[in-house]
Formats: sequence, C-alpha cells, structure tokens
Amino acid sequence: MARQIRQFTDASESVQKAKIQASALSRQRKVPGIVDFCKSGSRFTILVPREGIKLTLVLAGIRAPRAPGRNAQDKGEPFGQEALDFANRRCNQRDCEIDVHDVDKVGGFIGELFINRESFAKSLVEEGLASVHQYSAEKSGNAAELNGAEKTAKQEKKGIWHDYDPSQDEAAEEETNAPEAAAEAAPIDVKPQDYRDIVITNIDETGRLKIQEIGKGTAALETMMNDFKKFHLDSKNNNAIKDNPKAGDYVAAKFSADNQWYRARIRSNDRTAKVAEVVYIDYGNSEKQPWSKLRPLDQPQFAVQKLKPQAVDAVLSFVQLPTSPEYLKEAVNFIAECSESGQLVGSFDFVDPKENLSYITIFDPKSGSDKNESLNREAVLNGHGMVPRKLKAWERGKAFEGVLKTLREAEKSAKENKYGMWEYGDVTED
Repeated sequence: MARQIRQFTDASESVQKAKIQASALSRQRKVPGIVDFCKSGSRFTILVPREGIKLTLVLAGIRAPRAPGRNAQDKGEPFGQEALDFANRRCNQRDCEIDVHDVDKVGGFIGELFINRESFAKSLVEEGLASVHQYSAEKSGNAAELNGAEKTAKQEKKGIWHDYDPSQDEAAEEETNAPEAAAEAAPIDVKPQDYRDIVITNIDETGRLKIQEIGKGTAALETMMNDFKKFHLDSKNNNAIKDNPKAGDYVAAKFSADNQWYRARIRSNDRTAKVAEVVYIDYGNSEKQPWSKLRPLDQPQFAVQKLKPQAVDAVLSFVQLPTSPEYLKEAVNFIAECSESGQLVGSFDFVDPKENLSYITIFDPKSGSDKNESLNREAVLNGHGMVPRKLKAWERGKAFEGVLKTLREAEKSAKENKYGMWEYGDVTED
C-alpha cells in the first residue's frame, strides 16, 4: 500500500488567511517546525506539523541582500548568494522553532527563526550577510542582540562590511545626535515632588502602564459605570453599531472577561472579518471584538466630553526595561505582581506634554515610609530593568541625584547576583 503524503495548508496564500493564522501563532512562543525551503538568506518556507500548515517566514529586524533569481539577468545583490548558501547549510530541512510577530503586505509571516535554539537572524548578521533594520528590530524587541552582532561583523569586516570604514558610522552618529545633544545640553529644573494616589489598571507587553488617579475622576467613573450598566441592560438600548465603524470612533464594547459594557475606542479594523481592536479608555486594556459586540457611544451622559478617559499613560521613572522578549516578559510580570495590592502612591516626576506621558516612581503605602523602597528600585534590584545610560534632560536635574544613586547601587547588586537580565553577564558591555 502506497504511503500517503501529508498535505499542508498554505497559510501565506493570502493576507487574510495569514492574519487569521498569525493571530493564533503569535499567542504561542517558539512554535516547532521544519525549514522546508530557503528562498533567500532571510526568507523561508516553514512547515508547522501540529497546525497542519506551511508558511512563508520573513526574519524580523534585518535585511539580507537579494539572492540571484532564476532569470540569468537577475544577478541579485552582492553577497545575496552567500547569504542564501549560508541559510541552506544551517537551516534547510532542519528542525526549527519560530516566533511570529506580524504579517507583511503579501501574506508573509514576520518573526524569528531558531535553529538549535539560536537566532538565525543573529547568526546571519554576525557573518556579515545581513544588516540590521533598526525600526523593525526595535519593534521586534531584538535590537540589542542584532546591533551587537552587526558591530562584531563590522569590526571583523565580514561579508557586506568587507570595506567598512568606522569613521563613516562616527560621522553619521554625530550628525544624528547633534540636534538632540543641543536640546539636552543643560539639565531641567523640575517642580517639587507631586504625590498622588493611583491604581495600575493595565500593563501592556512593552511595560507601559495605564493608571487611574484616585479621587474625583474615579468617583465620577464609578457613578457613570453604574448608570452605564443599567443603560445597557435595558433591551430598548440594544442598538447595533453602524456598518462601517472607523478607527478612532468611541463605542461601547462588551468586555469578553466579564460580559460587561465599557467605554472604548476603536484602534483598528478588520473589515473582512468585521472585527475591531478596541482599547477600553478608562482602564487601558485592549482586545479584538466582533462588531456585533459594539454599540454606539452617542449618549451625552457617557461622552468623553462629560468624563474624560480615566486611563493615563505612564512609565517607571529612571528605569529602562529589557529589550530581550523573555526578560521583558519577566519584567512585566514582576511589575504586575508588585502592583496587585491595589491602591499605590505615585510620585509624578515629570509629565511629557508632547507624548502625554507621565514618568512616575511608585510606592506601596503598606511597605512603610522609606522613599528609597519604590517599585522602580525593586525592579532594578531584581534584574528587571536598568538605569538608562543616556539620561533625558529632566532626569539630570539635581532633585533626582539621590534617586539615581540609589538605583545605580541596586543595578550593581543585580549584576553581581546575576539576576534577571544580568543572568549571563553585563549586557551593556561591548
């Protein structure tokens, strides 16, 4: 009896199909697969047996030179063939793991490829057979690793860097940093410390916080939410949203976790699937919801003009979270655990009017009155963050000298104990 050949569904056949599959894959980490074919140094066909699919994977954060095409006239780019040959040697027909981040415009899956648990993008860059695409690398969270690999390749003048001249980078860096350096020439004297009672309502995957300031706003929100609940329980108000909601529209959305209605704003739309990604404006969390679970927010008593969105954007002052996805996830979980107690105290160290972003130091009132015992310090002390090497102008104000000293001592302790992001040594060393 002939052996039946397993058929794999092509998930990259269309953008729509890719987006549906990417939604499932992106919730998983390091999905096992097999490299079926190397199209170039940074583009592969991957089989994912447990999902029964094959997909085109494009490596995130890098750009590899184009390999020669089948047409004799298409000679590709310098080192394109070398990049493809390297990919074939290292990857072709090998077991692998993939980490999917996004989908491109033609149905390709953007993400990372791991061979023997090692990032192939990093290996490619180390060999001088690809360069770092900075924006993509920052977005993917692997910029530090890739930049380090590129620096090594440049120093050893490998591949595309065979005629590399260090003075070119220095000149470019000086030109890029000149306006910023001028703007930050002198420290900014900041206002006296501003303490407010807060509660953290959401922490996104990048570590950015959504907070509510406890007081008149939260009291008004509680009153409004009681009326909001009653309004939506009344069957007379079961009005469907219009057929073509737009990004930016304010709506009422039924939150999947508790089936209650909340004020929200549409961040993006999938018009084919009739699904919107909504942000709950009073709490900061987001999710995708079918249009059927959205209602118009056109009642004056619930409008944002009546009560402004209560979730405020914030980040921890003087703390730079890890760029590595694994350590960043640990940092986010740590901050979430430390803020589970509910009401906290936030020192609003600086509010950036351009970004509408508050830089805060967070204290747990239950832990005592020691101003050094902040959540910020605990994050650094446990290796879940570090003091930024390049401080903003306001961070260099005299009022914060003592805070910075305390945080740097905490960072030194975390390094010595190899906690968190320092597990394998000093990530800031060249």
